[in-house]
Amino acid sequence: MYGVGGTSEICYEQQIPDILVEHITLTDLPIQLGSIQEPYGFDGIVGIDFMIRAKCKVDFDTMNIDLKH
Repeated sequence: MYGVGGTSEICYEQQIPDILVEHITLTDLPIQLGSIQEPYGFDGIVGIDFMIRAKCKVDFDTMNIDLKH
């Protein structure tokens, strides 16, 4: 995985059968698993693959993501 902290991170990619985020369920989604909590202080990143498939709308003025799927 590249881009987090500007360096390469060791991660594993896995295809998951389904994922539920709030009211949105997606199937056959690839995810990348890595250790980012300790060095960077967050638990995960919502990627563009998820956002496109969930038809997310991003309002950069308010920094909100609308989940209307």
